[in-house]
Amino acid sequence: MRPTLTVLLTWTVFAGFACTQLFAEYVYWTDRDGHAIRRGLLDGTSPAEAVLTAADGLNEPRGLGLDMANEKLYWVDSGTLAIRRANLDGSGVEDLITDGFVFPADLELDVTAGKIYWTDTGLGQILRANLDGSNVEAVRSGLSQPYYFGLDTAAGMIYWGENDNTVIHSSNLDGTGPIVDVITGQARVRDVAVFDGMIYWSDRQSSLIQRAPLDGGPSEVLFSAAGTNGKPHGLALDPIGGMAYWTDTRTNWVARGAMDGSGSQEFIYMNLSDAWDVEVAVVPEPRTVVMLLIGAVVFLVVRRRR
Repeated sequence: MRPTLTVLLTWTVFAGFACTQLFAEYVYWTDRDGHAIRRGLLDGTSPAEAVLTAADGLNEPRGLGLDMANEKLYWVDSGTLAIRRANLDGSGVEDLITDGFVFPADLELDVTAGKIYWTDTGLGQILRANLDGSNVEAVRSGLSQPYYFGLDTAAGMIYWGENDNTVIHSSNLDGTGPIVDVITGQARVRDVAVFDGMIYWSDRQSSLIQRAPLDGGPSEVLFSAAGTNGKPHGLALDPIGGMAYWTDTRTNWVARGAMDGSGSQEFIYMNLSDAWDVEVAVVPEPRTVVMLLIGAVVFLVVRRRR
């Protein structure tokens, strides 16, 4: 017996609903002074929740990275001098690297290559290791207080700023080749992100979110926090949604705005403790898995009756 048209249509609607409605879109951020990693819905319609706290061993969490393929979050803690990881809901905390640090700051992931990257401002180095914490190696040494940075894994490049400096530098992702000054004349560079031939960055001192073409075109101001005396720090891009997200360590909020600078900035989470780094993620809700499994069973039963 063949499946009826009604059954097929029901399955199609069910699958579409499960895939589009049951995945939560979150913004994650590290709360340095609050000793926590928190998250909330991208549009700010949910209360911020702490997925990890001091009870989980957090002291001064700074750089944050998300591995969506394996549903893991990674962070570097300048208080405990460690890199750790956990599940996206905060369960299953693991110690990965617990020695060799002076002042670790930012952290990024190259999941495809299976690598963690981080800056150590005190050592003057950019380092990397395998996702399980093994095989630690310096990518760049002899730097002047490297701080926030971003990866362009497709092009094999790394971009970074230095604490209290005015320049964004770049080099090959493996540390080879010369160091190039990509962006100059800034006030106090913080986080850096790259997408589709454009470099985006936050500037703490000038209170600006800016971008510029990597091929050397003029820079463009996307958003200004000058009216609130803001100090933008962490920066993350959501190309699918066309939005940029950033934290502000003066006003203690998480804000967002269109990646092309159109429209107004929105302050989606406010009255925070000390929002530092930020990432965005699409996370499957537990009921999604259950519904998809039920749907798969129904589909197989129908096929067996054909």
